Amino acid sequence: MAIARWNPFSELSSLQSRMDRLMDDLMETESNVIPTYRLPIDVAEKSNSYVIKAPVPGFKPEDVEVTVTGNVLSIKATRKEEKTEKESSFLRREMALGNLERQIVLPSDARPDNINAKFSNGVLTVEVPREPKPKPHKIEVRSEDQKEGQKSQKQMAGAA
Repeated sequence: MAIARWNPFSELSSLQSRMDRLMDDLMETESNVIPTYRLPIDVAEKSNSYVIKAPVPGFKPEDVEVTVTGNVLSIKATRKEEKTEKESSFLRREMALGNLERQIVLPSDARPDNINAKFSNGVLTVEVPREPKPKPHKIEVRSEDQKEGQKSQKQMAGAA
């Protein structure tokens, strides 16, 4: 009798295959509905702006919409083409085709009135300007002894 070692990754792979088949069946029943996925983003902070980068492969610049409402930045990438034929000859399908969407709450120092968006090589770059950070100013701290000494000097000057 041979002892087989338990491998959790093979069970995860099996589960993933079953979930893929389930999702494929679900998509076949709702073939007119194009799924919407969460758009992954990178956010970087510069001295005078926030830079948001989002991969939108397969989309054209006119398919991507960037809007701002209050302090919420919304990015939507919408597929214009529709699926016309049933694609049942796939042995494995891992490329997700669908719409992409993401909403980002902007920080309080963001200036949404001057946002710039660029599209290059399938990557959307949105630059959100920010208010300059206030510079600290030094406040002189005096001791109580200095105040008493100043009062005495003023009283002496006033008596003279």
